[in-house]
Amino acid sequence: MLSVYYIGVCRENITRPICMFQTFHKISYIYSRVRTRVYTTLQENRFSFIFEVGVSLSAAIGVLFIVVFFGMKLDLFTVRGSIDERNKFFEVVSPDGSTPGVTSGLDASGFLTNKNDSVKVISEMQFALRDGVIKAREKVFPNISFAWAKSEEWSTLSAALTKDKETIRRAAHDAGISSRVLVSIVIAEQLRFFTSDRESFKKFFEPLKILGTLSEFSLGVSGVKQDTAEIIEKNLKDKNSPYYLGSSYEHLLDLPAGEEAKTGTSSTRFLRLTDSKDHYYSYLYTALFARQIIEQWKKGGYDLTYRPEIVATLFNLGFSKSIPKPDPKVAGAEVSVGGETYTFGRLAYEFYYSGELIEIFGF
Repeated sequence: MLSVYYIGVCRENITRPICMFQTFHKISYIYSRVRTRVYTTLQENRFSFIFEVGVSLSAAIGVLFIVVFFGMKLDLFTVRGSIDERNKFFEVVSPDGSTPGVTSGLDASGFLTNKNDSVKVISEMQFALRDGVIKAREKVFPNISFAWAKSEEWSTLSAALTKDKETIRRAAHDAGISSRVLVSIVIAEQLRFFTSDRESFKKFFEPLKILGTLSEFSLGVSGVKQDTAEIIEKNLKDKNSPYYLGSSYEHLLDLPAGEEAKTGTSSTRFLRLTDSKDHYYSYLYTALFARQIIEQWKKGGYDLTYRPEIVATLFNLGFSKSIPKPDPKVAGAEVSVGGETYTFGRLAYEFYYSGELIEIFGF
C-alpha cells in the first residue's frame, strides 16, 4: 500500500528511491508547518488566557481594596456593640464627680492613681524582687492573681519580646518614653491576638516564639491602623496640636518626598508597619502614640507617666476618646487569658507592675 502511494505521487521518469526521498521531504515539510502553526496558536492562546486571568484578578483585587478602604473610612467593620459599650464604660464618672478612691492610693477598682503611691509601690517591688518575681508579687499585690503570667501565651510572648529587646528599647528611647510602658501596650495587643486566633498561635507563634503581625485592618505587632498612623505623623509636625512633642521629634516619621501627595496614601507607611523581620517602626508608632497622649494630658494638667493602664486604654480606643480629666477609667477590648477575662487597660497595668521581664524592661 505504501509502495503504491510512493509510485502514485512520483513522476514516472524518477527512480523509486528518489521518489521516496521527495515524498518524505514533502511530508516532513507539511508536518513542520502544521506543528509550527499549532504551537504558535497554542502559545498565543495561552498567553492570551494568562493575560485575561491577570487582568481579571487585578480588577478583583482593586475592587476588594476599594471596598476595604471605604469600609474602614465609614467604620463599617467596627463591632458596634462592643465598641459602644467600651466607650460608655470609659466615660463613666462618679455621681459626685470625684475619684472613687480608697486607702493607699487605689481607686475602687484597685488601680494606683497617684504618682507618689506608684513610685512607692515600684520601690517596694524592686526591693521584694530579691526573693523572686512570684514572691514579690504575692507580697506587694496579694489580691491580684496575675493569671495571664501563668499562661502558655505569655510564655511564648515573653520569649518573643526578649528577642526584640534592643529594637523595643531603641523605639522607646526615640519616642521619649519608658520601654516598660511601650511593652505594656504591646503585650495587651499580642495576648488579645493570640487568644483570638488559637489555631495560628498553636501552629506558628508558640513553636517559633515569635510575635504576631496583624495585617487585616490593624497593622504591626501592636495593631496600629493606617488612619491612626497618619494622625501620629501629623501630630509630630503640627505646632498647634496638644499632641505636639517639639522640634526634635518632627522628622522621626518622615515619608519619601512627594509620595503621599501623588497617591493620597503611603506604601512606605504600610511596609513600615507590616515588616515581619524588623518591628522598629511598629514599636515606634506605638511609642509615639503613647508619648503624644501623655503630652496632651500633661498640657491639660494631668500626669499619665505612671498610668500605663490609661495610656493603653486610650491606645485601644483611639485619639478621639482622649479627653484629659481627673478620673479616667480603665477599659478597652476584653481579653480572656489564663482562665480570666481582662480589659485591654487592665492587662497593661498588671504587666507594668508584675515584675515580669523587669531585668530587660525596667520601671
